[in-house]
Amino acid sequence: MLQNVHISNWLLVPLASILLLNLSSCSGLKNVPEGEKLFTGSTIEIKKQGARGSVSKLEDAALEMVRPKPNSSFLGNRFGLWWYFQTVGKSSKVNKWLFKKLSEKPVYLSSVQPDLVDKAFDALLYNFGFFDSYSKFEIQEKKKSAQLTYTFTLFPAYKISKIEFPKETDELSLAILKTQEKSLLKVGKRYNLNTLIEERMRIVNEMKDVGFYYLGEDDLIFSADTAQGNRTIKLQLKPNENSSDRSLKQYKISQVNIYADYQLGVEKTMEKRVIDTINYFSEINYVKPRPIINSIFFKNRKLYSRKDHNLTYNRLMGLGIYKYVNVRLEKSDSTGEYPKLLANIYLNPLPRRSLSAEVQGVSKSNNFLGPGLNLSIRNRNAFRGAELLVFGFRTSFETQINGPYRGKFTYEINPKVELYVPRFLTPFPIRIRSMFVPRTKFILDYSYLSRINYFNVNSFKFSYGYKWKANLPVDHDFSLLNITYYNIGNQSSDFLKLLETNPLLSRRFEKQLIAGFSYSFFFNEQVYPERKRPFYINLNFESAGNSISAFNQLFNGKSASSTNPLLVGDVRFAQFLKLDADIRQYFYFGKKRQRTLATRLIAGWGLPFGNSSSMPYIKQFFSGGAYSLRGFPAYSIGPGSYSPPDSLKNLFFLQQGGEIKLELNAEFRFPIFSVIKGAIFADVGNTWLNRNVSEISGGGFSKSFYKELAGSMGFGLRADVQFFVLRLDLGIPVRKPWLPDGERWVFSQFDLNSSNWRQNNLILNLAFGYPF
Repeated sequence: MLQNVHISNWLLVPLASILLLNLSSCSGLKNVPEGEKLFTGSTIEIKKQGARGSVSKLEDAALEMVRPKPNSSFLGNRFGLWWYFQTVGKSSKVNKWLFKKLSEKPVYLSSVQPDLVDKAFDALLYNFGFFDSYSKFEIQEKKKSAQLTYTFTLFPAYKISKIEFPKETDELSLAILKTQEKSLLKVGKRYNLNTLIEERMRIVNEMKDVGFYYLGEDDLIFSADTAQGNRTIKLQLKPNENSSDRSLKQYKISQVNIYADYQLGVEKTMEKRVIDTINYFSEINYVKPRPIINSIFFKNRKLYSRKDHNLTYNRLMGLGIYKYVNVRLEKSDSTGEYPKLLANIYLNPLPRRSLSAEVQGVSKSNNFLGPGLNLSIRNRNAFRGAELLVFGFRTSFETQINGPYRGKFTYEINPKVELYVPRFLTPFPIRIRSMFVPRTKFILDYSYLSRINYFNVNSFKFSYGYKWKANLPVDHDFSLLNITYYNIGNQSSDFLKLLETNPLLSRRFEKQLIAGFSYSFFFNEQVYPERKRPFYINLNFESAGNSISAFNQLFNGKSASSTNPLLVGDVRFAQFLKLDADIRQYFYFGKKRQRTLATRLIAGWGLPFGNSSSMPYIKQFFSGGAYSLRGFPAYSIGPGSYSPPDSLKNLFFLQQGGEIKLELNAEFRFPIFSVIKGAIFADVGNTWLNRNVSEISGGGFSKSFYKELAGSMGFGLRADVQFFVLRLDLGIPVRKPWLPDGERWVFSQFDLNSSNWRQNNLILNLAFGYPF
């Protein structure tokens, strides 16, 4: 991960280049050939002739239909078009590659066919219930460009007066009638063809859950009657008379066959076993049968259900051990009251092991630079029960090329083992009807960090618990047991002297045991592409030390106290409660959601008690950096109005934390050209302690906390190629909470001409991915 670095004179050259590029004339108009006019887009105007109500959905649908789309522009400049004219016809490999990646072919008025679009708009008006309304277009021409205006003349729309569902007594009609209360069609609402299509789709989906496997949307038709007058319409739903008999019948499952080692075009001799009435065929026994059987939701002699079909497919794919899953249903020759379906399930295994490697470059706000390496070995079927076993290894090296710590370096070694079992390991069996595979997790993590000439840190972590998805947007992560132990070793004489003079710093580097449980809840509407204002929330709760404290109280008669702490062996254990929330809302604007307003609220509170007087350092909240307040170095804000003494300010391993956090972020994202995006952002926030302590003056939370909020603002560029985002954000502090009250807003101190001001205030954050 790339973080943030201070900016000095070297930044002015690229910034000036970007500014000059925007100010230069690159509209592309001067390159338009004689006899052509650059098409600059279309607008929609609506004239209501008695029509009432909102027509925003109609307008949005019309804008989506407009063809062709004009060349993209930013602040009046068409960079892609300008680049086209600069590089077209140039033969070098670099120019050809840049031409392909960055240029846009000009869109001329001669390629626009407004009469065809106008006819499509007439059909669109009809589909929205404006049966006797119409569209017309007008071309506005300039010297080198032209645009189109489409005008919709809207008369009152037709409304639904009556809805009739099938009243026959056959299986399909009776089943449809039971779903009438869920209908999307409402009397008195405006007629809309899209709503009729959605209603038919809804009915077909529900019918497929009660056995109508072969039923399709073409097997149901709506008839519309406008003869009642008064701009009303009567709708009637009925089965299509031309549908086949099999579409109108309910089917049951006769038998389920599983082919666990299937390979297309390869004949195999497979052993057959009958497990829970399911025929299980396997040759190499790649995986034990039970995880597969537990993923099958089809039942013999039960009505076919598309929910069971999708559950079976998703659970089998979710095991993560198959390249593809083919659930094939065919009509069975079995006789009985209901016709039957035979379910054949073909499973093609993935390679068992895989290796991945990632090399990173790291640059931090303390001017430390260095490489990092991540290795991961994955075994997808470790113990033949579809378990996922991951061996991870991460290492990094950092040093300061220039500055007070030149020649000193830090390195970290972090091996990690993770095991995920595709079921809940509990004393009693639990089976949930979810499309997603529940998992039991075991994680063992060791980290060795060496700060040369200062100290070494050994950290051991173990976690056991469960992960599962309730549905597509909802995730749960419950750790029944979290254990963390860390200690400091190989402390240098300089570091020991520093601890003697700073009791607060000394407490941070005490060895400590953290044992407890945690729960995380995730809700993310971004999985639904059609949402225009998706919502995201992550709630986390953690408790530590309470079980150990209760054990000592019950069996040893000892009460936990921060002044006389209890020990596990010779290690003090932490006792606290912690709650935090990350809440986000995204607002999408424009065609294809090209512009986004992203907002975030982070709030957290940690309460130490019993055996602890303060939150463990690694469990505190931090503020500042590439994913927080981007106008400040990483983890440098707070707590409160506290500013560390000069003896600590230059310590590269110092990170300021708090027990309470509040942070607000807002960012407006917009396209510039091709894969390059822009952003304007503002960040506000801080951390605090629960109470004031003598060593941290001004760090306590109070009713005037809002006066201690830090603020930053800035702009950024992103190279977004979907699977990879490289982000550069230039942040500037606008409010510094450690300054005297009344002097904390620092707008008046802005001085871009001063190298000292730029050195201390301009921070360029380099990172992968969006900040939120």
